[in-house]
Amino acid sequence: MPDINRCQICGEAAPPVEGQCGEITGYRLVRDPWSGSPAFLDGNLHFSCLEQSDERAQFHTEFVKLIQAGHEEVAGLDGSQAAFTRMGLGMLPVFSGDACDIFQSQVSDRWMVVKKSGPWFGLGLSQLHVIGGGGIPASPADVTRYRLPSDLGDEIGGYGLPELLQRLGVTHRYPEAAEVQYRFVDYYAPKNLLDYIASAPLPLPDEAGDFLAAHAKTYTPVTFDDEGA
Repeated sequence: MPDINRCQICGEAAPPVEGQCGEITGYRLVRDPWSGSPAFLDGNLHFSCLEQSDERAQFHTEFVKLIQAGHEEVAGLDGSQAAFTRMGLGMLPVFSGDACDIFQSQVSDRWMVVKKSGPWFGLGLSQLHVIGGGGIPASPADVTRYRLPSDLGDEIGGYGLPELLQRLGVTHRYPEAAEVQYRFVDYYAPKNLLDYIASAPLPLPDEAGDFLAAHAKTYTPVTFDDEGA
């Protein structure tokens, strides 16, 4: 079984940092173009590896299907029909350009920007407002849990992101690490579990920024009938 905590392309350590390394979970039923045999993708991907991969177009096609899919049956790995049921994100396409596609949720204030070269960026209403004001959006300051490949010792609590990546030997996989606001939260040594916050600027293509800036000026946030009751 592949280690889901390692990049499914290069096999190296891959702590998630939005905009630079993301996760595809197995239950999403996205076909794995890097596996030597039919398989669904389950694990992390360095975006630098994804953009350099010969299989990036195949991944893009599969990922875009997931974003737009609803509750649907997916063919089994052996080609048999109706073997699995997938719950997609149910988003609608609102923009397609030379560098990326943009999708919008039908039920919440959420958007997904997917570059033609593979990487993806999730956006919420706060990020849309930043873009509308001419700023650069950043990922939310949420806690991420990652299982390290080995124990890095008690000094891990004093590391910044560049030091952590250096110890893991993957500095070259995160070209924008210096721009990330990183904060250590906790470390559970018996299981090598690291909790951290990494709020990163999201490198949106220019065409995505232009579209979303205009979109922000006319967008009405999602409301529900029972709100304010």
